Amino acid sequence: MKKILLLPVPFLLLTPSFAQQEQNPVDHIHGLGHVHMDTSCSPSVSADFDRALAMLHNFWFARALEAFKKVIQADPQCAMAYWGAAMTYNHPFWDAPTREDESAAWALVQKGRQTTKKTPREEMYLDAVAALYKDAGAGSKSERDEAYKNAMKAVYEKYPDDEVKLFYGLELTPKRLLPSPTRSTCLRIFSRGWGTGRSRLRRTRTPGAPPKMM
Repeated sequence: MKKILLLPVPFLLLTPSFAQQEQNPVDHIHGLGHVHMDTSCSPSVSADFDRALAMLHNFWFARALEAFKKVIQADPQCAMAYWGAAMTYNHPFWDAPTREDESAAWALVQKGRQTTKKTPREEMYLDAVAALYKDAGAGSKSERDEAYKNAMKAVYEKYPDDEVKLFYGLELTPKRLLPSPTRSTCLRIFSRGWGTGRSRLRRTRTPGAPPKMM
């Protein structure tokens, strides 16, 4: 009798990205899955923004950065595109950002803050990522990570939609840096983090792990 291994949905969502790696051709983009975030950006860039966001969720950081920059070129007032581009420099499980990365991310955050049509929810997202890259990487990374986590908790408590749940939930996952984003190692870490994150969410009487993570 064969044993069937049941994995939480995050593994099913993440597996294609690790199996394909960031270097694979663009014709594999369809394996990213579907995500959507309501933003104040121009409707004409909505699909491109969601595509960039899907790449970010799958840890395709280089491609996501390029995709967010294209959204910025098409709509310079798209605050969340600056947020997304800045987030591509934060690799939770490998390759801690360099000072150059943090400077680039901080510059993007400042440009996002200068946009004029962002919503209060988007301002909270930008404030959170600003805490992550405060003053282009001033202070210890662990302190900034904690400040970011607390800021995302505040966003989650006020706007508990699926996307906020995913980003906040990731911050509840135990992290350690890896030499490279290998599929097997990342799956082991997510396996441990899944239970920890879900347990912490329950202890704080939040609605539980995100629907996409159930």
